This record gives sequence, C-alpha cells and structure tokens, in this order.
Amino acid sequence: MKTDFDVIVVGLGPVGATLAALLDLCDVSVLVLEREADVYPLPRAVHFDDEVMRVFQTIGIANKTGDFTVVNKGMRFVDPDGRVLLDWPRPQEIGSNGWYPSYRFNQPMLERLLRSNLRNCHHVDVCLNADVIDLNSSDDRVFCSYQDRTNGEQKAVSAAYVVGCDGANSIVREKMAVGWQDLGFEERWLVVDVLLNVEKPELGEFTIQHCDPARPSTFAHGPGMRRRWEFTL
Repeated sequence: MKTDFDVIVVGLGPVGATLAALLDLCDVSVLVLEREADVYPLPRAVHFDDEVMRVFQTIGIANKTGDFTVVNKGMRFVDPDGRVLLDWPRPQEIGSNGWYPSYRFNQPMLERLLRSNLRNCHHVDVCLNADVIDLNSSDDRVFCSYQDRTNGEQKAVSAAYVVGCDGANSIVREKMAVGWQDLGFEERWLVVDVLLNVEKPELGEFTIQHCDPARPSTFAHGPGMRRRWEFTL
C-alpha cells in the first residue's frame, strides 16, 4: 500500500465511510483508518432524513437500503395517562428532495453496506485494526502514525488533510487541541432493542414519547420486526 494520500479519514462509521465514498467520486485518494476489526453489532442511531438519502443516492447505495429502512410514520407525545399532547405525523409522500422526509433504519446493516460500497471505489484504501497514535503537521502535509493492532507494527502515512470521524473520544480532536463546551447535560437511559417473534400491531407504527415527569420513556417502530424502548434511570 502507498503511504501518501490526498486525505486520511480517521474512523469508519457511517460518516467516515460516506465521506470516503464522496471523495472517491472526486478522484481524491483516501486512506481510511479504523481502530476496530468489524462493525459494532448493536443498533445505535435509528433515524435519517431525505437529505441523507440524497447523499446515499449520490454514492450509489440508496436503492440498496430497503432491507433495513422503513418510512417513519411520525411521532406522538402523550401525557402520563396516555392522552395525546402533540401529534406530529411525517409525510408519507416523496418530497422535494426526491425521497421520503423521514426514515427509521438499522445502523449495523447500514454500516456493512457502506463498507461494501467502498470495495468498489478506485481511490480508497481501508485499514482495519489501525489505531492512530500520533498526528503532526507541516505547512502542507499531515503525518500520521498508527499501530496495526493485529501484530503491534507501527506504520507512518501522510496526506494533505486528515479528517476526524472517530467519535466522542476522537484522537484527531485531541491532537488539534480545539476546545469544546460541556453544557453539563447528563442523563442515564436504558435502551432496549428487540426483534419481535410475531407481529404486534397493537404497538402501533408511530414513535411514542411518554411525557411523564417522573420517568420519561420512548417507543420507536423500526424496520421489519425491530422495535425500541428507552427508559430514563
């Protein structure tokens, strides 16, 4: 593998994988460095909109998302007795962006599709098990050192730009020494994702936000037989 690129992307989550595919369309050489060996297997994010689907259309995967997406019916906010406080239906027609305005999705399946799509890109190299350990810059280059977690070998690469798509504990943000503001919000929630064994139409198709001051909770209708409950602790 070569050692100099136009862009190094640190992190192969949905953002990093999508960015790499977009850069490939511009004939930009990309190296993606990802610390983990595989996609994190549990659901996390569950919603994207029509603008995101347009991006997926641009990189050629929009028509392959049907197995893990469902058009979102909308959201209802109810009081502790189940009475509707606010009804927020989402349009069930294709909008001005050429897609439905709101989708529920399964993140691990999306990530696998994004990674599979990168194998068709001509200007993208992907290194898994690659733990970035240092970043340094000159006037026109960024120098990146990373460790191969399979054998402990350290390697060095360079690029004109490095983009941090490496999440909450970003080493890119740390090396940039940029500040960030903590607003002090801290709540613990229990998130329960399930696959139903049989259809449960009585659960409904809307996301339900239970506005109980003593314990707010949420129900979300996912694609297929996937359902989610969230409870404050």
